[in-house]
Amino acid sequence: MALLVALTGCAADPEASGESSGETGTGTAAEVTTAASAAAESSSTTLEIPPGSPTFYEDVLPVIAAQCMGCHTPGGIGVFDLADYEIAKTLASALTAQTAVRAMPPFVASNTGECNTFTDARWLTDDEIDLFARWEQAGAPQGDASLPRPVPPTADGLVGEEILALRSPADYVPVADDAGGADDYQCFLVDPEVVDTARYLIGYEVAPGNPAVTHHLIGFLVDPEGTTPFGGTNGSLMASLDAASPDQLGWDCYGAAGNGVLVQGTPVTWAPGGGAFNFPEGTGIRIDPGYQLVLQMHYNLAAGQEAAQTEVRLSMVDEVEREAVNALDDRFLATLFNGTSVEIPPGESSFVWKWQAPIREWDSRISGWEKVEILGMLPHMHGLGRRMQVTIHSGDTEQCGIYVDRWDFNWQQAFMYETPIVVSPSDQLEIVCDWDTSAKDTPTTPGLGTGNEMCLLGIYVAEAK
Repeated sequence: MALLVALTGCAADPEASGESSGETGTGTAAEVTTAASAAAESSSTTLEIPPGSPTFYEDVLPVIAAQCMGCHTPGGIGVFDLADYEIAKTLASALTAQTAVRAMPPFVASNTGECNTFTDARWLTDDEIDLFARWEQAGAPQGDASLPRPVPPTADGLVGEEILALRSPADYVPVADDAGGADDYQCFLVDPEVVDTARYLIGYEVAPGNPAVTHHLIGFLVDPEGTTPFGGTNGSLMASLDAASPDQLGWDCYGAAGNGVLVQGTPVTWAPGGGAFNFPEGTGIRIDPGYQLVLQMHYNLAAGQEAAQTEVRLSMVDEVEREAVNALDDRFLATLFNGTSVEIPPGESSFVWKWQAPIREWDSRISGWEKVEILGMLPHMHGLGRRMQVTIHSGDTEQCGIYVDRWDFNWQQAFMYETPIVVSPSDQLEIVCDWDTSAKDTPTTPGLGTGNEMCLLGIYVAEAK
């Protein structure tokens, strides 16, 4: 069964942890700096540092450089610069609390190894988490400020000889979607220029025009001639959505590529700190002639409304060793069209719904394979999501596919396995979604909009070698 409609965008209990909403900081950089200066000036005594205590420059800053400075750097989405000792000292308690519950660095899937490990994981070790706590308990000592500053790791470059650069409009000015809000989800249509024969995407890189404002980007693959669940084609629907806001470029698209737009996959996902993403060697996503990309941009207006042109670089080739299938399915969403009445009741701190299907039903091409290599997964829910568990059932055995233990809509991404999982096309994937509706007083139904919910799983798979 194909997906009929589009998707968007050491685990502690999120309710007990006070989990982050996905924002990377509180207050402006100037406010944090002012607070840090005031704290430093008010300190009239020099605290004695307990022997063996970690210090900022020797111990803490190297971890910050490696794990945090993709966002928390001058001009970044993280608002404040954590490499500044006075700022980090003022935030020592928050750093301890946020790292302890793994709200920061933001990585919504468990990477402990109990349910796989993933490439490029923003994941602190237990020792690194303990380091922040011990540093705070010692009074956040500075240490030797003359030491050379650690350099954040350099991301791998984009592989390939033919790179196509696609850009969002240069003169777009973000506007909050809701009155008084600070978020703008806007979609722009771009052309990957596949004309006569299919080509393959083997990697991508995103260069945000204004890193302080650009929160994340999702690229949806769309067939303009494809028929939507509501009638008409994707092309005509997107034109109508664009025309509905003549004073703005693009169209509003919280949670989707546009309400009702049918997508064929999400080959591009990016969040701050992400560098070039090269697909597993020898694999690529097929892009058929005429297909286009919808770039969903999430702008965070807390840092301003400056126009910012984002560039998406696609590495394209004519052929690959193995065509990868990037497929989506959501049987919760499908209840809108199969006559099943489903809704999530209000006032529930945890409401669970699950569905199950054989892997071959994600895409008809999988049925012809003897073995399937699962290279990665893309979980997706909306704002009420808490957790998602994917279990792979093979006969009488089962294994964990992915465990999203602290879902955050603002930090969704695809998760690629360090060790791919080989299964049969007939093996089943069980998806369990858990939502929190405690703040709602009306039921929530499946759908693409802000007030709806989804229980979607995307898979990136290829025929096993």
